[in-house]
Amino acid sequence: MWRYRFLIKGSVQELNWLNRLAKHGWLLSKIRGNWYHFKHVKTHFRIFSEYVPTDLVAEVTATTQIFKVLATVRVKQPDVQVIYTGSDQSTVLQAQVSPGDPQMRLNVALGMRDKAMNTMNLALFLGVIFLGVLVFTINSSRQVDLIGVYAIIGLFVGARFAWTAKNLQKQIVTLRRETEQYDGAWMPTMHVYISPLKAEIDTEALKSLGRWHLVGHSRKGVYWYDLETLASESEIKQVLQPIVPAGTTVNVLSWLGLAPLGWFI
Repeated sequence: MWRYRFLIKGSVQELNWLNRLAKHGWLLSKIRGNWYHFKHVKTHFRIFSEYVPTDLVAEVTATTQIFKVLATVRVKQPDVQVIYTGSDQSTVLQAQVSPGDPQMRLNVALGMRDKAMNTMNLALFLGVIFLGVLVFTINSSRQVDLIGVYAIIGLFVGARFAWTAKNLQKQIVTLRRETEQYDGAWMPTMHVYISPLKAEIDTEALKSLGRWHLVGHSRKGVYWYDLETLASESEIKQVLQPIVPAGTTVNVLSWLGLAPLGWFI
């Protein structure tokens, strides 16, 4: 059985999906790009994945005893391989396992995003050329119908790419916040108003949210911060509540919002 999924190789989401199929008897056997091949087995396997440097893959796969190597995938950026293993032993099925290195998962996700964007741009370019050739080469009453059919197919493919990109970006945002690695990321600016305060808050303790910039404060103790972040308004408030004093009000406006009128008074 072949299944197509655009998932970060070695991610928690991918591993959960593979294990759900394994519970129903479908065991991973190979991976080609975003295509996963499964074979039906009678025993229950638990699947694991790990990042291994390319020069150590042969040594790791040769010394595996408890786990059966199911598939390997080469990742170019960074230069590692993802090794998928499985075991049907009862002790392994019940073991608690922590997710892999989040920094490595982020690097793999960013590489996959670049590859996906290049593929999408290429598909768009070829689609425009194809429609242009179709318009100038077909001279019949069914030309409009054919163009309409291909346009619908193009919209479907584009929607599929958009859904995939959204899902991938959601995972990248989670990993960026987990690793506090925001280099190269575009982050919208949220306006955070905290009142009343007697002094500035410790933004160093809140760097997991993003980059903080103190804009100023009023005579009434209202402090205004600009926060470059990937977090939502509710997430920002949730993180700030244990930090600010009791009775303090936190207002968060999006980067398209306006400052409260009372702040200027």
